[in-house]
Amino acid sequence: MPSQQERALEEKAQARQQRQRQALNNAYATILADQNTQTFLNFGFEEALDLQIEEIEGESTKVRPNALERLDGIEQQVATAVEQLKAVPDEAFQAANEEEDANTEENIA
Repeated sequence: MPSQQERALEEKAQARQQRQRQALNNAYATILADQNTQTFLNFGFEEALDLQIEEIEGESTKVRPNALERLDGIEQQVATAVEQLKAVPDEAFQAANEEEDANTEENIA
C-alpha cells in the first residue's frame, strides 16, 4: 500500500497530466474551429451553384443517375403507362355509376 506522500505525488502528477491534456485539447479544438470557419467562409454562392449544376447535369452511373436522367426515366415510365392505358379496350373500364360516383355535381357535367 502506497504511503500518503506517494499518493499525494501521484495525485499531483495526474492533475498535471489532466491539465496538459486539457490544454492540448483546447488548442486542437481552436485549430479545428478556425479551419471549419474558413471552410464555411470560403464556400460561396458560386460553389453552391456549381454543386447544384453537378447534381442536375453531372456525371451519372446506373446506380446514381443525375437528376436529368432520373427525370427522363420517370417521363418514360409515365409515357409507357399512358400508352398501355390507351391500348386497353373501352369495355374493360367500369361504367360510371352515379350512386357510387365520388365526383361532385360540378365535375359530372
